[in-house]
Amino acid sequence: MKARNLYALIQQGGAVMWPLFALLLITIIIAFERSISYWLVYRRDEQYTQQKLESPLAALDFIAMIAPVLGFLGTVTGMISAFRSVSEATSIQLQVVAGGLYEALYTTAFGLIISIIATVFSFLLDVVVSNICVEEKLL
Repeated sequence: MKARNLYALIQQGGAVMWPLFALLLITIIIAFERSISYWLVYRRDEQYTQQKLESPLAALDFIAMIAPVLGFLGTVTGMISAFRSVSEATSIQLQVVAGGLYEALYTTAFGLIISIIATVFSFLLDVVVSNICVEEKLL
């Protein structure tokens, strides 16, 4: 069995995996940055409007929306690659089709995983913002 690492998975997923990986990094960076920022706002007892605290979370919502679409784009490019390999082969074997199917499955799964991560972080951080700004609603 071959050793697997993130770079090998990205290579097997094809070109669409690189933007997906960038979206994953952006998601993690935004989630940690917002978590620290909200914690500091809470500790310092600073007053911000809910709209101002929630506006950076729109990026997480956008990533949650676009990641599956990019994953499905990878599925399409993987299937195109698989069918191109079949059309160019003199004899059809499973290995001819497998490369394109790898690409299709990896990108789809990676896109869905990124979407789930971004959605969960967006929801949790939105709950934190609601709790920080609860006094504002009473005024």
